Amino acid sequence: MQTARFWHYHKSGLVKIKIRSGQTLHHSHGGRTDEGWHRESNAFSFDGRTVVNDWCKDGADCDGRLTQHGSCHCPADRLAAGYDDTENGARFPDWQPGETGQRDYAAEAAGY
Repeated sequence: MQTARFWHYHKSGLVKIKIRSGQTLHHSHGGRTDEGWHRESNAFSFDGRTVVNDWCKDGADCDGRLTQHGSCHCPADRLAAGYDDTENGARFPDWQPGETGQRDYAAEAAGY
């Protein structure tokens, strides 16, 4: 497959992602919140067979800073085999989880 097409939620809206084999697509958004800030980012890559999503959620609020990150992947033939959003008709990729992790800065400062 030369081009992968799939649905993705970005900034509370539905977006159709189109990515060619060998391409990597980065996007992020974030800003201030009532208690601090937040940022979310995704890097989608496609090798002609599998789409990989390397993601990160970062932010700080009254409890301190927390960063979560990970990776998931989906074979090209399963890009419309995941969650079925019946409200708007979008079928999402059947993402398979990969490595994940997090860093809790407040817990580290407290010695945990």
